[in-house]
Amino acid sequence: MEKKRFSWCIFILIGGIVAGCETPEDDSPTLHETFSNVWRFHAGTDSLWQDTTYDDTAWQEVSTDKTLADYNLKTEQGFGWYRKTINLPDALYKVVTSKGGIILHLDSLAGADTLYVNGNMAGWFSMEKIVENKFLERHYFVPAKYLNKGDNLLAMKFYDGWSPYGGGLLKGAQLSLTTAETADKLDMDVSVADSDYIFMAPAPLSISVSIENNNTWVVKGYFVVSITTDDFLPVRSDTLPVQMKAGQSYAQAFDFTDPSPGFYRYTVQFVHNGKVVQEKKFNIGFEPEKISSPIDAKADFKDFWDNNLKKLAKVKPEYKLTFISEQSNDDYSMYLVEMRSLGDKIIRGYYAQPTREGKFPVLVEYMGYGSSPHFPNTQWDGFAHYVPSIRGQALNRLTEEDDFWITIGLQDKEGYYYQGAYCDVVRAIDFVSSRPEIDADRIGVRGGSQGGALSFVAAALDKRVKVAAPSIPFLSDYRDYFKIAPWPKSDFDDYKQVHPEMDWEQVYDLLTYFDIKNLAQWISCPLIMSFGVQDNVCPPHINFAAYNQVMSEKLWVACPLSAHNTDARAWEAERKFIKSKLRVQ
Repeated sequence: MEKKRFSWCIFILIGGIVAGCETPEDDSPTLHETFSNVWRFHAGTDSLWQDTTYDDTAWQEVSTDKTLADYNLKTEQGFGWYRKTINLPDALYKVVTSKGGIILHLDSLAGADTLYVNGNMAGWFSMEKIVENKFLERHYFVPAKYLNKGDNLLAMKFYDGWSPYGGGLLKGAQLSLTTAETADKLDMDVSVADSDYIFMAPAPLSISVSIENNNTWVVKGYFVVSITTDDFLPVRSDTLPVQMKAGQSYAQAFDFTDPSPGFYRYTVQFVHNGKVVQEKKFNIGFEPEKISSPIDAKADFKDFWDNNLKKLAKVKPEYKLTFISEQSNDDYSMYLVEMRSLGDKIIRGYYAQPTREGKFPVLVEYMGYGSSPHFPNTQWDGFAHYVPSIRGQALNRLTEEDDFWITIGLQDKEGYYYQGAYCDVVRAIDFVSSRPEIDADRIGVRGGSQGGALSFVAAALDKRVKVAAPSIPFLSDYRDYFKIAPWPKSDFDDYKQVHPEMDWEQVYDLLTYFDIKNLAQWISCPLIMSFGVQDNVCPPHINFAAYNQVMSEKLWVACPLSAHNTDARAWEAERKFIKSKLRVQ
């Protein structure tokens, strides 16, 4: 790798938060205490419920031996509160005061939450964290100044709008505390100079790192700041010594100049007494539209897909619609749709047909890999909606044994799983185009992950698509993809264990026929792509491998804190883009 230029800005020490003489470091043993599983619960959002003077005796008493759903309790539009009083006896309170605070440990909770201790906000767990793992444990530092000798009120507001458990504390969740140690009272923060974490030349990649010593003693240690490419090739690692007095803060800026286009993995660590006590990992991008991932389609690539579309056209779809009354309302009639696709395969989907008179634009929403069936939108927005299931998945899923779709039929491009699945994508456009209530000049496609890839496929193979909105797209740039992310390469590794006769070059050659970066060159409609900068399932590198081959009008939206998901800003940009291109008010 070519040599890059780095610069470290002069550090800043901000002192004097804690007055008086410094104390020696407290190295007494860590104490641990557990508490009962009983809480009080109430649905709603009232901010007064954090107050110590509020009387919660009328609230429902619950135990984490059961979930809220087990109690037949529901949240209010996803919101609820828990309250609980814990006791710190004299001896424990004395140690807690000496240590400077406690760490509250709470086992799995479904949702985002904010914790108040005696009316003081002690911590929060954001929506961004829960998308990848909704049920992470909580570990909240509570300074001694927030605590009382004797009774202490914990009040926790949470939100969960999707969990099958109804939100809240999960079965078996245990509350405990440990006395805070030196590392617990170090507050490290990293900020990225560009708000969406995507930098453009000539600006360098720029971050700033800060750490605050909330102990009453001197803390010595050092920062380690490391950078690799997204496929883990080392770029730089620097070690910086740090010494902070009680209450002192340390700040440092770090610039990486003239990087190559691509995405970079940052790891920032603070090491104290030989241990990593604080760590943050994140990705940053630079000039992603200049990422080089050339088309590698074979000479017969176009002929292959032309022939597949001709074979599909010969299959009579035989559309069958079955009304679903319980999912219908004044705005939409819901139908189960069945039809025949390539190989005479029956595929299914859900169609929300507008009940109003007229011709309507339609949104076809393709689904993620292995997603469970779901119904389309039924809140009136001016569109008809269709959610198809490709063969073997969702409404067409037969057994769990068939769930490794990406390696089914890998021996030959004729018969490989995605040959038929991509034809199912086009058959979905056939269906909506056949409907008398649909304006066939206003067809849009969208979807995330596999659904994002299938949106690329639909726009590439079918000119009836007038706008595409893929997010976090899958099925792209396999040679690079398998260097960056552990899955789906692991599925191919398992396949090759059973089929040792197939080497990697054969695998890659076959996958070129189904790589969306090779199909993307045929897209002529406007396209908006959103992606998560922190995604290691469908990494941004592979998203741009396809996006950069699109020659039509296009736009991307980066979600800086998102992993394999996108955020509200991306959803709003997508909505506006689709409505504009399909002429919807």
